[in-house]
Amino acid sequence: MSNHLLYSIAFSKIIGLNDKQRKLLLAHYNSAETIYKERFNLQIPFKDVNDDIKKILLNDWPWEETESELAFIQKHDIHATCIFDADYPNRLVHCEDAPTVIYVKGNMDFNKKHLVSIVGTRQHTVQVNNVIHEITEGLAHLNIGIISGMALGIDGIAHKNALNKKIPTWGVLAHGLDQIYPKQHRRLAIEMLEQGGLITENKKGAIPLPYFFPKRNRIVAGMSDVTIVVESDIQGGSMITAKLAFDYNRNVFAIPGKIQDPKSKGCLLLIKSNNAQMYYDSIDFLETMKWALPEMNPNRIDPKNPQLTLVLEPDALSILEIVERQGPIHPDDIIRQLRIAPGAFATHLFMLEMQDFVFKQAGNLYIRL
Repeated sequence: MSNHLLYSIAFSKIIGLNDKQRKLLLAHYNSAETIYKERFNLQIPFKDVNDDIKKILLNDWPWEETESELAFIQKHDIHATCIFDADYPNRLVHCEDAPTVIYVKGNMDFNKKHLVSIVGTRQHTVQVNNVIHEITEGLAHLNIGIISGMALGIDGIAHKNALNKKIPTWGVLAHGLDQIYPKQHRRLAIEMLEQGGLITENKKGAIPLPYFFPKRNRIVAGMSDVTIVVESDIQGGSMITAKLAFDYNRNVFAIPGKIQDPKSKGCLLLIKSNNAQMYYDSIDFLETMKWALPEMNPNRIDPKNPQLTLVLEPDALSILEIVERQGPIHPDDIIRQLRIAPGAFATHLFMLEMQDFVFKQAGNLYIRL
């Protein structure tokens, strides 16, 4: 292990310094090793680091703990990177409170052309599965990665959808890399190591205390060009992530939902307060972000094409319009409205599914794609 990493990790573990102060010191002195060797004669030309900070730097540095951490990451093939290193996340480094050191298990190729964070509540509605499917499918043609927080619910769904579409995905942890929380995501974490990986600023042995989750969220927001909030109440980790992204001058999008649904209140508030743009669909998102659009599949009909009426039979078009207007909706409700023979209805519905116009959710409910 290099001296650079030894001093960087030790510097990151000093109690009494915050991330902003560490970053200012490293920017001025170029390395933690220089800070250590010149700590008795520090001349610091900014007010954020005062005499109390100088006294903290004169205390004994945590060398024993650092040696233990270095042995752990070497044994488990974990990569540690310090702020201002070439392989440090190139978006995160611009955040004033970026962590001094992050630990990465898996793929280090997170400095991609595009990175998107997808976040949301743990207690989500059934339609988020299709929403996240639409988001990831619409982005799969890009040189892109997906970031989230490995939590149950929307985070896990985002990671799984990314894996299914061969999109690299990284989970940011609120604990050390000697454990996986929640335990239900152990298999998911292993699968993510093939296409992305796990990221944390926490030392081994650090357990997921409530304090660590907001700190984790700043990495999720800071690593990404844009954060998409799928569902959230007014209070919660997703709203913290959205605010952090907004404060970092990153783009924020929110999925609008029903005004009576508490799980949509946070998203609606973000849109109402102009802290987020409304996510309409992947094409609108790509156009807003000025990212490349996918090449159109000539075998797939564009549902928004005005020539749709010339392609679909009248009954099929009527079914599609009802699903778009009223979905999620049960087939029996559509039959009652159209007064169509069940056999003919089943044929039309099957064709709409095969052409990716409609999607069946749990409970035999259909929604528009």
